[in-house]
Amino acid sequence: MQQIYLHSEQYSRDGSIAADGAKRLLGQPSGLTELELVIRESIQNSWDASLDSGFNPRYSIRIRKLNTTQKEALANFYREMPPKDVDEPVYKNLKFFLSNDNPIVMEIIDKGTRGLGGPTSASESIKEGESNDFVNFVRNIGSPRDVQFGGGTYGFGKSSLFKMSKCQSIFIHTYTQEGQYLEDRVIGHSLGSAFDYQEKRYTGRHWWGLRVDPEEEAGSIDPVRGDSAKEIASSLGLTAREGASQKGTSIMILDPDLVDLESEELATDFQYQKLKARIQEILLWHAWPKFTPKEDGSLPMNCNVDVFGNNSDIQDPRRIAPLYLLTDSLKKARNKSEGVSSKRPKKLIGHFGETKASQELPADQTFRTYLKEESLIPEKLCHMALLRPAELIVKYNSIDLINEEAPQWGAVFICENDREVEQAFARSEPPAHDDWDPTSADVTPKQKTYVNVAKREIKKKTNELAGLGKSKIIAPDSSASSLAKLAGEIGKSLIGTGIGGSDGTKPKSSTGTSNKKKKALRLSKPSVIGTSIEKGLLISNFSTRLTGSNDKEVAIKFTPWVKSDDGKESIAPNGRSPKIKQIFIDNKIADKNDDKVLCMPTQAGVDIRVSIEIPDYVGVLLEAELIFSE
Repeated sequence: MQQIYLHSEQYSRDGSIAADGAKRLLGQPSGLTELELVIRESIQNSWDASLDSGFNPRYSIRIRKLNTTQKEALANFYREMPPKDVDEPVYKNLKFFLSNDNPIVMEIIDKGTRGLGGPTSASESIKEGESNDFVNFVRNIGSPRDVQFGGGTYGFGKSSLFKMSKCQSIFIHTYTQEGQYLEDRVIGHSLGSAFDYQEKRYTGRHWWGLRVDPEEEAGSIDPVRGDSAKEIASSLGLTAREGASQKGTSIMILDPDLVDLESEELATDFQYQKLKARIQEILLWHAWPKFTPKEDGSLPMNCNVDVFGNNSDIQDPRRIAPLYLLTDSLKKARNKSEGVSSKRPKKLIGHFGETKASQELPADQTFRTYLKEESLIPEKLCHMALLRPAELIVKYNSIDLINEEAPQWGAVFICENDREVEQAFARSEPPAHDDWDPTSADVTPKQKTYVNVAKREIKKKTNELAGLGKSKIIAPDSSASSLAKLAGEIGKSLIGTGIGGSDGTKPKSSTGTSNKKKKALRLSKPSVIGTSIEKGLLISNFSTRLTGSNDKEVAIKFTPWVKSDDGKESIAPNGRSPKIKQIFIDNKIADKNDDKVLCMPTQAGVDIRVSIEIPDYVGVLLEAELIFSE
């Protein structure tokens, strides 16, 4: 391995930015933990780096313990340290980490992106068409990402990476295009605190790498490159990369500050599962559009989480209640079914999508099992997600449900992908990309109007969905593919709109009569009366009623369908079809022949219940047909 040196940045005669200031540049978004900030910012950078890569990107988070060999390799890389006696936190904390019996690291990995290419010196000019990603990420602070429809500024968000580290240190491995070839690069980086040493003033920014020729840039260092960089990355257990599809960056956060691993000894299996659930839920809550398939079925971004060897892909947000109310709304917003425009100047500025469901929609308990009240995904959804065309969550607008009868709802606003409009919203975001505030932004008067009109319409739509200012509750959307109400005893529930699809009304009952004259046979339209979970399967229960008189049995044919925007389909997105599980006549199990059942009509009427196995988190319909009568 090549000799690795430390470079601690001195203040220049004209001044420099202190490490303390660099760490504060991101700001303090309200209510977000350090882990949320790291995930929000890093997935945004990974997405931006994928936009012109030509590959489908993959974003991964990996928590692991360094083995003995990897620990020794890391200690060798960081052999040179900042001065010991100057109250520089990096020295003390990095020393403690490297001497720990259980050194834990958190890797943030992307593949199918550009990696950090271009010159390695910030003083070097950039040629036309050349990348400046390495300098912007490793050297500079707050440099703009000139990526149309990208997520935001490249550099402010990286301060969250250092805040996440107990020793304020990260290790960077990137695999990128360098001329005609692909090249590995590695470099160490820390943000400590400004200090004085030997009558010199230092910023607190440190880098580890190869010494640069003093005649070129005195005291600076460059990344290790090529085969040597690949060897170092391998010795630290970092993800191996080979070939254009593997281009990308791995950021290893040293000694991550993870609340679920607070003890010095490695935690229990339950704590591992809790940490994995926390990371997965953060990804879903802050980036679910990236894991929601596009119209052609492809995913914008693949994602997986690995916690101490327990590795799995991110869950499909369309399968998580009530999160899928938002994915359904995103589909509508992507289809541009409800536009938002400004009048002066006349301009299309965005699109809404909305979906409603019964308040009794049962929330998925996958994450709540581990996180309980710390869970991010609410049990009752009443949120509008605000997005730019990059489809990364800027923020949620939310109003609590006004009473027990109000429907849950999920909605989406996406600004129009017109360059002038998109830039208005992008420039209105603070460094943390968690709001739209055009009052202090570098936008034109027209662009300020676009954002202000959107904010007004978003507030108006949010109030409308919440039922504020209306005399009666807004009914759930009968087309929403939502789950059903689970109430009372296990396995039985009553719903409004839910999986199975319904307007929540109950079928009218026929009453008996003393008139002996035969009545014409009539079969009511099936309606949903509830759902149940049986042996892990979600079952939707429909009710219909046969009235009228007949001397002989009649046959009824039942046909289940999957709801779609165009009406109905026979097959769900997962390739399966809804199936009739059981049929009950007056609460007794009836013999059925596939989708048919024989029933003896009575003047008092016969209640028929049909249980349908739901093949996916979709809405289902049931058609009933009286096929013969003798």
